Amino acid sequence: MWRTKQQPIKRPKLGTWLRERSSYHQPYVERLKQIYKTLYWLLLISVLANTAPITILPGPPNRFYRLLHLCWMALWYGCFALASYWEFVLITLQKVSLDRYLNAIESGIYVIHIFVIMLLTIQSRNWFPKIIMDIVRSDVEMCYAVDCKRTKRFIRLQMFLVWVFTCSAISIDVWSHKCVIYRSILSINSFIMPNIISSLSFMQYYLLLQGIAWRQRKVTENLERELFHSANPRKAKIQRFRLHHADLTSFTKLVNRTFQYSIVLLFVGCFLNFNLVLFLVYQGIENPALSDFANWLYMILWLAMHLGKVCSILYFNQKIQNEQSKCLTVLSGLSCTGNDLQEIVKHYILQMKTSVRQHVVGGVIVLDLKYLTALLVASADFFIFLLQYDVTYEALSKSVQGNITKN
Repeated sequence: MWRTKQQPIKRPKLGTWLRERSSYHQPYVERLKQIYKTLYWLLLISVLANTAPITILPGPPNRFYRLLHLCWMALWYGCFALASYWEFVLITLQKVSLDRYLNAIESGIYVIHIFVIMLLTIQSRNWFPKIIMDIVRSDVEMCYAVDCKRTKRFIRLQMFLVWVFTCSAISIDVWSHKCVIYRSILSINSFIMPNIISSLSFMQYYLLLQGIAWRQRKVTENLERELFHSANPRKAKIQRFRLHHADLTSFTKLVNRTFQYSIVLLFVGCFLNFNLVLFLVYQGIENPALSDFANWLYMILWLAMHLGKVCSILYFNQKIQNEQSKCLTVLSGLSCTGNDLQEIVKHYILQMKTSVRQHVVGGVIVLDLKYLTALLVASADFFIFLLQYDVTYEALSKSVQGNITKN
């Protein structure tokens, strides 16, 4: 069989090769260092809180540190689960029937939720660092100048909110338990600590979604500049924007799919606790003697915390969808183009209109602000059920007490 004659490969000189290699890798290395410098404290706190793998920290991976982190996770979760059990036995079982059931369910959801977060941390030890490198590589190729100061402000704001919640919740919890040390420690471990851990975990989620929305806005701005402010729009440039937009859509789907079980558990826990707090508010208004100022502060704080988590998840997903709508508006406003350019714009529009369910978690929950309406309707129905249960329980209790008095 005939073989084609191979042409001799012309190898560049060593000095030229090194200069080309350094010029190619230098922006990537500098951007990677910049990203790690911006996210260092968030990554370190997340590793200590078991919401991120230790491999995400800069530096070569070490088996000893991986094993040490796994031991720390197992020890921490074992102590947390054991303390939650003793809280259920010593405190929750002593409450009245409805509060006992709802608090037990909420505590059980927190135990499962923390386990899911740690399982995600273990599973992401290999691909989490790769995601950061892929983001940096994409930014370098697209020539994006990331605003590190804005990212730091966002992280500081989130950390400040978590710190305010932690200090306020612990102070009010100790106050409401009359400074009984063991009751306060068990309550803090079972209800406050899981919310701190989940807040740190979702801080990474918010940061990823905000970064996706920011990059989609850059794509829209560059696309608009190319289509409407350029004398001769380049087909290759628009094709590049379209492929980058498709990558961002796939990345959004990957992020939501990764956090989907955590999001579902968060929604269920927030839903139950939100209705429990509303029910306790109703009882406090009906019987002011049953509640004091500390309980009122505690209920207001938990309402704000749970509403903040749910609204933040929906807001950042809605932000991405708004950027997609802006991009689709820009593409739809284009007219009088050549056949080649018109064809690629049509493909771009078709890609934008194709639903890939990137904002759907659990197969049924669509993450946008419209979902708040469904939550409020379900919350109203559940609250009515709690009222009916409370009235029925009171009537049965009085009937049993009357029968015992007669006998």
